[in-house]
Amino acid sequence: MYHNSEIPESCLALWQTCHSLAPDLINNCSVKSSNLTVTASTPINPQSKSVYLIKSGVIGEFYDDQLIVNYEQGDLVGLDGLLQKKITTYKNDFAVIVDEYDGQTFIDSVYKDKSKFLKWNQFLSCLSQSYQLLMCHFNHQDIDFTPEFRYYNKGDTIIEQNTEGHEVYTLMSGTTKVLLDNTEVGTVKKDEIFGAIAALTNTKRNASVVATSYCEVIVVKSDNFRDLLTARPLTVQALIGNMARTIVSCNEKIKQLSADAQSATRYSEPE
Repeated sequence: MYHNSEIPESCLALWQTCHSLAPDLINNCSVKSSNLTVTASTPINPQSKSVYLIKSGVIGEFYDDQLIVNYEQGDLVGLDGLLQKKITTYKNDFAVIVDEYDGQTFIDSVYKDKSKFLKWNQFLSCLSQSYQLLMCHFNHQDIDFTPEFRYYNKGDTIIEQNTEGHEVYTLMSGTTKVLLDNTEVGTVKKDEIFGAIAALTNTKRNASVVATSYCEVIVVKSDNFRDLLTARPLTVQALIGNMARTIVSCNEKIKQLSADAQSATRYSEPE
């Protein structure tokens, strides 16, 4: 079990304990389905009332699209959902191979064996404590992270081309235009992230962004933004979507400018 971002060592130790308990917990339990393939399009149903032993691959557990934990080879998935309905979801980007155990059969085997019953309780206790640590850890990160709000009037330059980029911006309200060598090549839309490439790669801004109306902007330092990308997958998705739209918009603008230049050349040629 692991997380994509840096988390407390004590949390990792609890997950390691869960991992070490897995062989004893499923000992003497008959397998319902062996070497079952879980594809990305058909992830594990959290309401299946089954227990799964991962034999290869990685399964992530999410709540509201936020990662809680990744389960890897040798981990048990679904133990905490046998007696209480789960409200989280499972996702995997690639095919995962698992052994499936019937939940009721597992519970019966646990109640018949005092040693196994104690280990199941230890497993659930470690899992519960790890989630408490995660909540405190990420809550502390949110407290430390304080974005800055800036306000721009029409005509103000928000980002200037060829300057150092150490901040990332999100347009909360207003309208802007993107200028490349003083030629308008696009716009930034409401709620869109911009200025990220220079901030993440420590390079100079490749274009200017100018307010075309009164604008409200959230500004984040590049180091804080890197932490944000690690902790919040939705921010990554938003950034990728914004960058894709910008690339398409710029390509279309460049094609149009090229076509206009060719037309102007034709008209200026002597007959």
